[in-house]
Amino acid sequence: MPRRPAPPRSWFLAAAVVALWAGRGAAAQEADTVAVDTAGVVRPAPPAVALPAVPAGPPVDVGLPVAGAAEGGLEAPVAYTARDSVRIVLARRDSLGPDEAPDDVVTLFGEAQATYQEATVGAGRLQYRAGAQTVRADPLGSDSSAVGVPQFQSGSESFQGDAFVYNLASQRGRVTGARTQIQDGYLLGGVIKQRTEDVVYAQDAAYTTCELDHPHYALEAGRLKVVGGEEVYSGPVRLKILGITMPVILPFGYFPTAEGRRSGPLPVRYGQESGFGLFLDNVGWYWAISDYLDAQATAKVGTEGSFLVRGAARYNKLYAYNGDVSLQVGRLRSGEPTDPDFSPRIPFNLRVSHNQTLPAGQRLTASVNLRSESQRFVAQSVEDQVETSTQSSVGYSQSWPSVGRALNVSLQAYQDFTGATPRTSVTFPTLSFTQQRRFPFRRGRDDRWYEKISVAYSNQTTNSFNFQATADTSVSALEGLFSPSAFADATGRDQRFVYQVTQNVPVQAAFQIPRFNLSLSPSLNYRETWVGERTEIVVDSAGAFDSRQVPGFTAVRQAALSASASTEFYGTFPLRVGRIDGLRHTVRPNVSLQFEPDYEAFGFVRETAPNPQGETRRYAIVPGIPLNPQRALSFGVSNAFLVRTASTDSTGETTRTARQVLSLDVSGSYNFAATERPLSDVSARATSQFWGVSANGNATFSPYAIDSTGRSLTQTYLDQTGRPLRLSAVSLRLSRSFKLGGAGREEDVRPVVAAPGTEAYDPGAFGPRPAVVGYIDYAAPLSFSLSATINHRPAPGALRPTTATIELGQLNARLTPKWSVSGRTGFDLVQMEPTATSLQLRRDLHCWEMAIGWQPLGPVRGFSFSLYVKSGYLRDILRINVPQSTVRRLPFPTGF
Repeated sequence: MPRRPAPPRSWFLAAAVVALWAGRGAAAQEADTVAVDTAGVVRPAPPAVALPAVPAGPPVDVGLPVAGAAEGGLEAPVAYTARDSVRIVLARRDSLGPDEAPDDVVTLFGEAQATYQEATVGAGRLQYRAGAQTVRADPLGSDSSAVGVPQFQSGSESFQGDAFVYNLASQRGRVTGARTQIQDGYLLGGVIKQRTEDVVYAQDAAYTTCELDHPHYALEAGRLKVVGGEEVYSGPVRLKILGITMPVILPFGYFPTAEGRRSGPLPVRYGQESGFGLFLDNVGWYWAISDYLDAQATAKVGTEGSFLVRGAARYNKLYAYNGDVSLQVGRLRSGEPTDPDFSPRIPFNLRVSHNQTLPAGQRLTASVNLRSESQRFVAQSVEDQVETSTQSSVGYSQSWPSVGRALNVSLQAYQDFTGATPRTSVTFPTLSFTQQRRFPFRRGRDDRWYEKISVAYSNQTTNSFNFQATADTSVSALEGLFSPSAFADATGRDQRFVYQVTQNVPVQAAFQIPRFNLSLSPSLNYRETWVGERTEIVVDSAGAFDSRQVPGFTAVRQAALSASASTEFYGTFPLRVGRIDGLRHTVRPNVSLQFEPDYEAFGFVRETAPNPQGETRRYAIVPGIPLNPQRALSFGVSNAFLVRTASTDSTGETTRTARQVLSLDVSGSYNFAATERPLSDVSARATSQFWGVSANGNATFSPYAIDSTGRSLTQTYLDQTGRPLRLSAVSLRLSRSFKLGGAGREEDVRPVVAAPGTEAYDPGAFGPRPAVVGYIDYAAPLSFSLSATINHRPAPGALRPTTATIELGQLNARLTPKWSVSGRTGFDLVQMEPTATSLQLRRDLHCWEMAIGWQPLGPVRGFSFSLYVKSGYLRDILRINVPQSTVRRLPFPTGF
């Protein structure tokens, strides 16, 4: 940000120019521009006189002695007025030496104002002394108070003071009782002196961001230094609140008066928390490295031996790249070393975000979130506290649009913390190459059936690492990634990395039969897979089936034929209800046939030897191969319901609008080659939106029966009960966002004790606002989202077959013009207990703000209270925090 020049120089310069030109032009005017009669009535002042700039040279002889012209003259004329009079006192010239200037005095009285270029100065009295080359601005005294307090205005800069003096020769000045705005703050000075163009000193001054004449708070110091109008340095500083000196004294002070990035220490927070005890948080430093890069390092330490160390960096270059990197690691203790289950945990969290566009169709992206399971016990946000899984990816892509090719290299990582032990999966690299479809038989026309045949190609190469430790080990995924022995001890497997190469060659065609509105799409898909290990299932000595991975190169080839057909038809219904002017039902049925051979003939599907009970098991040596041959018929029906509404305006013109109110999709399949369970589950999905409510429903129906333990049988549900399908799972979610209030509300005009800025206003007299009978405050905007979710899985022996919750999220409400509340909560209708809840209450105290945070329910519970200055650059310095008290559920589960 370019540095703005310090205001005081222009203040004094403008005042000096006004008085100087008043002195030069005085001899050419009458001595008194305005006269006062005996009755004390002031006659109107003459119009402002614009004086031309006088060139350098000898004084002009106009009949009266005048002051000598300044060297070089002025660049523009000066316009000035005086409500009362102008007085000129000329010194004697006969006793002056050759180098002495006459001590002429020019004084303007009564609402004196002068304008030079963009600067305007006004005061009760302006006086220029030619001998001393000084300009002085003072108010005029009266029986009640001073009249004409010196004011200065130049563009957005302004100030006022009791009096100021400026020396034209030394270009230094002095202001008494000054009040000026510096960026978002105000400098209240007893005496202010200008040292250079960018440096100003103040004595017995104060700095505040409160704009009131009697500010709510101020930082007082015997000496202050303002540099460039952007930074304030001081000696010992005292804090005053409501005119009362607080027992807080700092040996020195530094206040950045402009918003922006500045290197320096970060504000320290403190509180009490489970696992940490009494703690200090945010102890660290911030670096504003450049316009494109900044970084910070912080730490959190507690009295119970736990600690966290954090580091973060952000970078951003417009139209080039942007991103951030953060790392958090620490040590979290639970209990005492003498406890039998004492085991410190290592919270770890790495976050990386990067987005960069490179030349020639290249792109680099990253979204990484790697963390340990115990990281959620040190997280601050509710979302991170209840997060049960994370996903990360880093990718580089290159495209060649002219030939329809693309290359992508990526790293994928997934962590799941829902089981007894966390599961981690890392895939690096994932290399994919695609060639868009090409028409090898096309010769410029596509009216021949064979010219519609297209061929494409895709290749995907992966190298994956899967880690899930046994329940009786503490080896982490990070240790298993870099240590083969640790991986083998934790998982019981020797092969850490598994590679796989998959190639697909789809051959497709699309035909249209307009007469029947029918679309036909036959296809042949060839797939070849190379892996570094294969699956083998044997019967162990105990008679159980034991699955193991056998290392070695294995190639698997698959081929599948399919043909699909789809059409569309609709019907309209003359429905007339209210504004509804008609209903349209669109049906899109589709059917497809798939053929895939029995891969047991190729050795890709095998069958184990019988166990002692005579049971065998079929298995695929590579995941993804169907165990049974496929001769399947798949079907689906998509339904869309549209309603047309009609509205007629005052001119009689009717406007009709159509919108979709419901969609319903049903799908299933039947495998003719299967000897058991040829029918698949039937899936149904419905979405709708009405009156601002979004509804989403999913249901799964099984055609087969289950036993008392919930195990699926080969017997159909129709044979067992006479009904064709059994409901196996259903879910429904309703949600809507609300926003009440908004623009157009009237302001709260109820009276207060005294308005700020008036003489009767006293910041210390905080009394309740007088009640107004019958007054209702409608100036309270409210926004929130409300959702209801129901999940039902009617399986015998299920732990929680039905879950139903109501969630209130993204709540933001302004209770009054000064009070606001935000938060989120929910309620479990089955367990009859609330879910994770967080609330934040804020109170606007003019230049201060109060914030109360409360998390009464959930895995982390806590309370916090803060009172701080609203100014962005002082809010972390002038802050009062009640020690935060947070309780986290301990002990920690097994994990990182």
